[in-house]
Amino acid sequence: MKGSRVAKANDAEVAGLPRYAQVASDLMERIAAGEYPIGSLLPKEVDLSAKYGISRHTTREALRRLDEAGLVARRRRVGTEILAAVPAASYRQPINSIDDLLQYGEATEIKVRRKARVKCNSALAKMLGCEKGREWFRVETIRTRPGEPRPICHTTVYLNCELDGIDRRIGALAGPISAMIETIYGLRITEIEQSVQAVSLNTASAKRLRVEPGSPALQAIRRYYDATKRLIELAIAVHPGERFVYVTRLRRQ
Repeated sequence: MKGSRVAKANDAEVAGLPRYAQVASDLMERIAAGEYPIGSLLPKEVDLSAKYGISRHTTREALRRLDEAGLVARRRRVGTEILAAVPAASYRQPINSIDDLLQYGEATEIKVRRKARVKCNSALAKMLGCEKGREWFRVETIRTRPGEPRPICHTTVYLNCELDGIDRRIGALAGPISAMIETIYGLRITEIEQSVQAVSLNTASAKRLRVEPGSPALQAIRRYYDATKRLIELAIAVHPGERFVYVTRLRRQ
């Protein structure tokens, strides 16, 4: 088996792959073969650098590829933990209608991290289209897939406090907030405005999503309106770049 790995490394060199990609490929093979079992730690960066005869920077790039593939999680002062034996597929979200967005993430698990009433400062009031000082109910959640410990999304949601009892009702959250609001309050969300952009994660966001600071991410801001054009909900969802894919199909009538 060792000879096979050497041969593949040589093939990679012939193909012109950078050294970090060669090392990442070799580590993936070792993980898949059980040499590094799930739950165990990879050798320290300094030891991997010595083993492969590479710099610490090259080692970090190799580990980043393993992290992006969903095989490992890198934790400060702990090490690089093996999470899976084979690369995880990205979460794919089809969005072709309002119903798709209302049911967004129903096949995932959601955990409420923080919730509180907040008063709008100037910036928040501008984003929500309301007067300064108005109260909204803010909820922060983390979303994961069953059996996958790494988050696929961190969401900050602002809910209209005109929704009676929203503070206590959100505590029993088990699915998409927008769908819950429609069911409980008997209203219908008739319009959703969505903007999507690429962002770079700061230290706090990276820690929540278990990636390295500065990693690329996809940020989606959604505004949910009812039939009277009232803003019911504003959600800011941040997805690690390698763990999420939007899928949209457009048809011409």
